Amino acid sequence: MTPERWQELKKVLAEALEKAPADRAAYLDQACPDASLRREVDSLIVAHIQGDSTFLGRLAVEPESSEGLKIGSRLDGYELLARIGAGGMGVVYSALDSKLKRQVAIKVLPGAVAHDADRLARFEREAQVLASLNHPNIATVYGLDRAGDVDFLVMELIEGRTLAELPANLSNAEMLSIIRQIAEGLEAAHEKGVIHRDLKPSNI
Repeated sequence: MTPERWQELKKVLAEALEKAPADRAAYLDQACPDASLRREVDSLIVAHIQGDSTFLGRLAVEPESSEGLKIGSRLDGYELLARIGAGGMGVVYSALDSKLKRQVAIKVLPGAVAHDADRLARFEREAQVLASLNHPNIATVYGLDRAGDVDFLVMELIEGRTLAELPANLSNAEMLSIIRQIAEGLEAAHEKGVIHRDLKPSNI
């Protein structure tokens, strides 16, 4: 993400937070020219609502500098293309797999906790759990790797909008289709003994 893009994100976010919650979706539909900007704004709004203590820090610095990863840099055989999201357990980038010539998602453990043994163990457990799941409604894990002091998860890149970004006026048939897909994915996870502890529209 360029400094210009980060400034655009902060401007849209500030204006969205000034609006009533019921009016935000309509504003963001107009203010966000592409899905990636909308995803990042939604992520920050959710963090703000949930009282995320890192929220202000994420606004104070450019994301590339805060994580030490520059767009265009490489992690082993992966070239980082864009920053597409962030959460408590990592920053997600789209990347190009130079060997297989395909785009993937790279989830990087945040620099601030990369050397925290407990958080690192959680990150590795997440990778192992996801790798045990095989379902069309669950993103596929390709691998867990380390480059220098950066631990990262390589996953299937899912294009499109999150559930939080979908318009509110979906038809009953569209809503039922989405609910069915979510339920099928959760059922497959439950059959493996996996319970999703952070299920919310921005994660779907």
